[in-house]
Amino acid sequence: MPSIIVNTTFRDFVGNRNDKMQLEFLKSLKRQTIQDFVLVVTIFDEVNVENIVRSILGKKCVFIYEKNKKNYKFSLSVTFKNGVDYGLKNHAAIILDCSSDVILQKNFLEVTAKRCGVYSAGISHPNIFIEKSKEGKVIKKYGKINKGIDARYFSLDLFENKEIYKLLERYPFYDYGFGIEIFLCGIAIKYAGYRYNIFMESKVFKMENDRGGGSTKSSPFMRKGRGRNLPVVKRFLHNENLSSKYMNLVEVNRQYAITRNKWEYGRMFWKEYLSGRKLYD
Repeated sequence: MPSIIVNTTFRDFVGNRNDKMQLEFLKSLKRQTIQDFVLVVTIFDEVNVENIVRSILGKKCVFIYEKNKKNYKFSLSVTFKNGVDYGLKNHAAIILDCSSDVILQKNFLEVTAKRCGVYSAGISHPNIFIEKSKEGKVIKKYGKINKGIDARYFSLDLFENKEIYKLLERYPFYDYGFGIEIFLCGIAIKYAGYRYNIFMESKVFKMENDRGGGSTKSSPFMRKGRGRNLPVVKRFLHNENLSSKYMNLVEVNRQYAITRNKWEYGRMFWKEYLSGRKLYD
């Protein structure tokens, strides 16, 4: 069986800009330097996803249909639990949980496998945004450290622990977006013996999308999800005796050790660390 579970969900393919993002994500998996993975896809009400994903990855994908989760439609905690369940059942070693609107550098799974040992977890953060100017020129820029962490990996032995696994059932999240990264990284902060940020070794790129016209803009859907998920996040932090400072992703980021070129990473992002601290204080 594969050693790595790549876990995600897709929005339906309807002919918009989001389609391109999702296709680029799939192509980035196909380009990975190691291919010892299975993509586990949770499908809610989407119609076209399975056929399109199979056309690119063939047998390297598994689909789990969630038809009866109306209260948790598009829930990323349901999606994550599905990936964990499949990984544990099939004796995989690692789960990489990510959104489908990213491009993984081609050595991403290779670095993840290298850095993910027993009871460990990791991220690659911040994301790098790919956008286009009015003239159509591709622009790459570093994202903000206090924005969403869109790729998180764990050694699956963490979830063999029944008390940790129960957290996935105890704190259900709604919709896409806000909260899931705080929840999952919070589990890593409390329970993982080793936490790494592999940003200096392999990166996550986000493309310009159609959510309000830009990759960093909010939308009514995202704001609604934040409103529903915020109480879940606060309850999780309180019950697990985790500091409320982890509502700030700058503070979450601090808990992951840089694996290479630590001083160069600090040089690039020290201003954002300071501004993030100021926002929290």
